[in-house]
Amino acid sequence: MSAGLFALLRAFWRSLSRGSQLDAEMDEEMRFHVEMQAERLSRERDLDRDEARRQAHVAFGGMEKWKAAGRDTRGTQWIDAIVLDGKLGVRMLVKHRSLTLIAAFAMAISIAVGALAFELIAEALTATLPFAGGDRVVSIEFATDQPSVPQKAGLHEFEAWRETLNGVDQLGAFRNASYNLAFDNNYPEPIRAAAITASAFAIARTPPLHGRYLLPDDENDSAAPVVVIGFHEWQRRFGGDASIIGKVVTLNTVAHTVIGVMPDGFAFPINHQYWVPLRERSTGYQRRDGPPLTVFGMLRPGVTAQSVEAQLAALHQPLAAQFPDLYGRLRPIVLPYTLEVVDIDRPVFVWGLRVIQLLLSALLVVVAVNLAILFYARTVTRLGEIAVRTALGASRTRILAQLFLEALVLSVMSAAIGVALADTALAWIRSTVRTGEMVPFWIPFELSWPAVIYAFVLAVLAAVIVGVIPGLKTTGGGLETHLRALTGGAGLRVGPMWTTLIVSQVAVAIAILPMALYIVSEVVRMEMSDTGFGAESYVIAKVEGSRHAEITRRVEAEPGVAAVTFSSFVPGFESDRRLEFEDASARQRLGTEETSVTSVALNAFQVYDARILAGRSFSGSDLGAPVAIVNRSFAEQFFAAGDVLGQRFSFLRGGTDERVGPALEIVGVVDDFPKFPSSPGGRGVPIIYQPALPESMALAVMSIRFKDSVPPDFVGRLRALGAEVDASVPLRDVELLTGFYSRNRALWRFVSWALSLITVSVLLLSAAGIYALMSFTVAQRTREIGIRMALGGDPRRILAGIFGRVMQQLAIGLVAGGVLSIPIFASFELSAGGALRLLFTVGAIIVVAGLIAALGPARRSLRIHAVEALRGDG
Repeated sequence: MSAGLFALLRAFWRSLSRGSQLDAEMDEEMRFHVEMQAERLSRERDLDRDEARRQAHVAFGGMEKWKAAGRDTRGTQWIDAIVLDGKLGVRMLVKHRSLTLIAAFAMAISIAVGALAFELIAEALTATLPFAGGDRVVSIEFATDQPSVPQKAGLHEFEAWRETLNGVDQLGAFRNASYNLAFDNNYPEPIRAAAITASAFAIARTPPLHGRYLLPDDENDSAAPVVVIGFHEWQRRFGGDASIIGKVVTLNTVAHTVIGVMPDGFAFPINHQYWVPLRERSTGYQRRDGPPLTVFGMLRPGVTAQSVEAQLAALHQPLAAQFPDLYGRLRPIVLPYTLEVVDIDRPVFVWGLRVIQLLLSALLVVVAVNLAILFYARTVTRLGEIAVRTALGASRTRILAQLFLEALVLSVMSAAIGVALADTALAWIRSTVRTGEMVPFWIPFELSWPAVIYAFVLAVLAAVIVGVIPGLKTTGGGLETHLRALTGGAGLRVGPMWTTLIVSQVAVAIAILPMALYIVSEVVRMEMSDTGFGAESYVIAKVEGSRHAEITRRVEAEPGVAAVTFSSFVPGFESDRRLEFEDASARQRLGTEETSVTSVALNAFQVYDARILAGRSFSGSDLGAPVAIVNRSFAEQFFAAGDVLGQRFSFLRGGTDERVGPALEIVGVVDDFPKFPSSPGGRGVPIIYQPALPESMALAVMSIRFKDSVPPDFVGRLRALGAEVDASVPLRDVELLTGFYSRNRALWRFVSWALSLITVSVLLLSAAGIYALMSFTVAQRTREIGIRMALGGDPRRILAGIFGRVMQQLAIGLVAGGVLSIPIFASFELSAGGALRLLFTVGAIIVVAGLIAALGPARRSLRIHAVEALRGDG
């Protein structure tokens, strides 16, 4: 059986690879046969050579017929048909250039979005650590009664698990640690290191490029302080010095010996470039106190995560009974390491990503349906061609196959463009996000072959929708209908189906086009908007510890510095919390709202030139008092026409209705800073400000304002000042405020422009669909108009009838689209006036486009000679 199948495949491959050679051999053989026959006829019938050759050809029959029969015996005739249909598809795309460009643009954008979503979600959900056994590396943490709020393990738990847990090899842990790194008399530089157990390197089994990595003995308190450096930092900070092993660097105030350099690509546990031994012991902390740890290990062969969880549960039960307040609501769980780190290990997150992927891929279906309407109108105009092919014996399946291949040529071309766009977008994401320190090193942000295959699967799906579905409708009438169209008969008449298509296209355009224009205009406006306070004159840095006053004194003494202030977040990037108003009417009207909250020093508003619009600013007596100041956006969005001063509210805990802390009274309203909107809509983010000392902030953001421009060497100078005040407390993320805003808005800008391109592509299709359907509708009435003209009809009345019907269809579509747009406008919280202006503008554009679409065919129909119209109708 296998030998016979192999022989059949070999013969088929031979027929494919030697098809042209076999055709040439058949040509030669048939010419020889004809010449021999001609010679015989010439000899037997005494004919001249030319007449004998003619009769021999007649007797033999057409050579192409016999060559086709030969191809049939080889089983390759379908390939010739595909090639022929493909060439025809290319010619049709060239013939209808406008339709091709619009369709290719829309399909390429939608396929790019689908491929991009597939790749990013696949990398997040299926990626494993890139070393042997990486798929068996797991993480252990505590699940709580709030599924979205897990808790890390502490030193007590880690040490107990390390001693007793079976089934997991090389159980280890790490925590993030910040240091000031000083080397060779350069400015100290803040770095982020992994304080980690030596077991991490045993799990990875990646040999160092130079020196050695951490060993268990390095974790002893009595061992000399050591550090291992990553390849990129070795190149950037130390110039790739091969003699770096044995040299000393200072981390905060402690000298560390460099013992190794890891190879390029190694950044375990997340994206680290410095590693120091984890030396903390549980004896220095109470239970559940101390630094939170990420615990990891490698499952032994044959051991499952469920069996390890069962053992952990047995170890946990006595602790939960002995310390119910600490462990009663906790449950140890084992998770794939890569999913736990990116925080999508919970099923609800996984399903959420899958739904997002499905919705983004469904965008192609929307585009393809719009294209199907356009191609349907074009296919109807080809009924004469279909009639000829049907009369010559072509089956409906054969015609549908041709229409499918024509659409496939377009969709494959669009898929190639879409793949290139997705790859470009991933390259941009890769170059942008790699500047962040916490992007996992195992996520490559590169387009994989499965994503490319997925893109071309989408292309095939689009070809089915665009080519086959319209073909099924147009070829369903049979030969008689097609011949009637060919001979000038009725063919496909304008009926309820066409009215429905036109109304649907207009409704979709009216529903989507206003928001498309709105999004595009908002993106442009956001790009052109200013912060409102001259962000180019500010430098920011994150400060830990309690030496804020001394750092402020030293910085204010620097030349050109105008003022220094602190806040818990960079302005414009505050954290969100839920709140509830005490006033009954406000609570009934607003319910529980979510807003941004930040703590600020007493002089923050003055340093950022933010005017107090109502009430008062903070004073020294407000520290610790239950007072707050809100920004203009808060007052306008929550109390549009009411007085916000004196309103009292409380914060709510997590997703519950439990109030946290005392109720706060609003004592002032400050202008928005920065003024640029955070999202389309033109409205700023509502923010609540609370007064606080910098020392009370877990991580204070220091904002330094200069009188003029920032000196070019100030960033390094600031780090040196911080190290002079306290070498153990690094100043982190020192940068110009303009650079921070540009970097943090880059991804949102990318998403916004991508959404704008998607929306515009759908809108182009809708506009083209309306034009095509209107043109076809009027063109189908050409004979009717010609006959009426022949009978003496008034051209103005005929045109009025045509445009009256067009306006009727447009009006129905406008009303339906307006109704569909209501929930879309509501989701963007547009005002009624703004929504009506957008609808009126778009409606006018659609009406003009529809009338223009109908005008050309109507004018052409009026110029038809009456005799031609009557002959065509007959």
